[in-house]
Amino acid sequence: MRIIYVIVKLLTFPGAMTHAFFEHLSCRVCKILVDDARTFRTDEMLSHTEHELVKRRAPSFDICFIPFLFNLFFGIVTVSSAAVAVLYLGSYKNALLWFLFYMGISFLTNLFPQMEDVLMLKENIYNEKTNIFIKIIVAPFFAVFYAGAQLERFGLTLLTSVGFAFALPYILGLFVPRLYDLISAI
Repeated sequence: MRIIYVIVKLLTFPGAMTHAFFEHLSCRVCKILVDDARTFRTDEMLSHTEHELVKRRAPSFDICFIPFLFNLFFGIVTVSSAAVAVLYLGSYKNALLWFLFYMGISFLTNLFPQMEDVLMLKENIYNEKTNIFIKIIVAPFFAVFYAGAQLERFGLTLLTSVGFAFALPYILGLFVPRLYDLISAI
């Protein structure tokens, strides 16, 4: 399965490197020592920054959440504009739209943190010292991070990203009725 993981990461290298950049940046902001700054390797650390173990709650959450947030934002912005035009309005010959579609899929494929970081988040949040309200607030984020990290280990985030790209125009159509009329007319 590691080969599939590496192939997916290499196919989506712009999103992988963006995730690694924001993970490295969040380590620097949280004052966490980066052990190895190489992010383009052919092992499970591809697109991840190797850093020391995090013993505090907030930095542990930040290392998981900040790269997730930025890749999610970049992915939704780029894939939404391209998916509506390419998949549903028939702009198949526009190379820029296909490039935006690829970039959006690339960002969305590389959303999730490494399993080691998710388990460290669990260890830091779900212990006897943490307030119950913090545990409740972090629970949905932890569930998404854990499920995404599991999918990423087997390279399945590429499939979920493509499925999301096909469904996104319909999701946007719920909020913008005119867009839904355009899509349903096709």
